[in-house]
Amino acid sequence: MLTKLSLLPLLLAAVQLNAEQIVLDEQNFEHIHFKRIKPNRVEFNQDAIHFDVNRSASFLLLAFNDIKNIRTVSFQWNADGMLNKDSAEHEKTRKGDDAWLRVGLIIKGQPEHIPEPLLPRWMKQVRQTLKHQSGNMVYLVPDAMHAPGETWKSPFSSNVDMISVNSTIMGGVWKQASYEFAKPQQAVGLWIMADGDNTGSIFESWLRNLVIE
Repeated sequence: MLTKLSLLPLLLAAVQLNAEQIVLDEQNFEHIHFKRIKPNRVEFNQDAIHFDVNRSASFLLLAFNDIKNIRTVSFQWNADGMLNKDSAEHEKTRKGDDAWLRVGLIIKGQPEHIPEPLLPRWMKQVRQTLKHQSGNMVYLVPDAMHAPGETWKSPFSSNVDMISVNSTIMGGVWKQASYEFAKPQQAVGLWIMADGDNTGSIFESWLRNLVIE
């Protein structure tokens, strides 16, 4: 028993060493806009990201220098306003495909072959910014209409999976969300987004303490 107890601090230290807190600094991210869609107003302050969504959509892209094996993602978030979704079925459609916040892992792989002249501007920016090729993405969506743990495909791309993640109230306005994958995901970057363009929603959301393990 004494041997097991003496090993516990070492095990806890090993877990902490594997955890990496993402530095939420504006210089680390590329703010990418969609054509013909009003972009969000995004501010970085006090170690948090603030999204001001007014029937708008855009995303922040963080490219990793090295491919990271990620098993767990956790973050704190909150939101204020109105997100006009009424059911899980609505959420699966293009007209209901909006979220308070999405934290996406960009997964290593072969990109879909699309002739260069046909690539939308935002996709060109993504490919130019990433340092490794990617073929798929997994979004973690807190407070989705789907029950926590449920998954569904993006109505805009079969290469994008959505996962509803549970949130717990920390006290005050902040909520804690986390998700553990069944096996490590080989990620080449992060895609952080809030959007209200499809549902005509107006709200604000905040993200802080984003940790990957």
